[in-house]
Amino acid sequence: MLLLFATALLLSLVSPQILLAQEAANSAETEPATTRQAVDPNAFEPSKYRIQRVHLLPGERGPQAGVSRGRYIANFGSRDGVQPGSIFRALYRGQLMGLLKVTRSWRDTTELTMVQLVHKSDLSSPYPLNPGYYIEPHLVLLETLHFDSGEPIIDPDMHERLHYASRFVRSFPQFPLIVEGHTDAMGKADENMSLSKERAQAVLVFLNEVYRIPTEQLHAVGYGQTRPVASNLRKEGRFQNRRVDIILMNKKPIMAK
Repeated sequence: MLLLFATALLLSLVSPQILLAQEAANSAETEPATTRQAVDPNAFEPSKYRIQRVHLLPGERGPQAGVSRGRYIANFGSRDGVQPGSIFRALYRGQLMGLLKVTRSWRDTTELTMVQLVHKSDLSSPYPLNPGYYIEPHLVLLETLHFDSGEPIIDPDMHERLHYASRFVRSFPQFPLIVEGHTDAMGKADENMSLSKERAQAVLVFLNEVYRIPTEQLHAVGYGQTRPVASNLRKEGRFQNRRVDIILMNKKPIMAK
């Protein structure tokens, strides 16, 4: 979705995937120390999504190789709506072990790579993160709805994708689902800010009424024209910028309602 822009404007174009990675790294650095302590495994309900397999490239062994070159296969896929660049937390008995980023996915499986190793419990294992560790959302981009002439574009394919994404969301009822509204740069900045909030709220109501996502899990936020993913100088770019991103997070942003 990201379009290359003129060099002078390149730094102003920020893709949702880049934002996810940046925010994930910042969040992990400020993770409270209490999350790094093992807890009673009976005191929580782990996610049903787990690391199923770990692959190291031929000739690559040891923790450092696993951090830089390891590939982790999890038991969710493209039909669950998860997009490349999404960040997940790998946990073991309630302890945060590391952050993983989605690189590609198939229907029922997903490949992830290491973003950050937080803790390694099994020093004898060749893998930084072991099969069986469960996975929870950190910053997970599920879908992007684009707007043409004031209304979101929701065709039959998008309905089906939102159906599966909603099922994935319902597996994590304790995690906030953030609905981010964005606009192109046409018009006044303050009006675009209001418009982005209205679009986010409209999609929030849609997700609640059509897909039964609980209202207490849904949070809307508008960013106006401040987070473009493409050039506003071209019609195609403006279309890409008129969007609502649906993101499952481990905590609610300050700006979200």
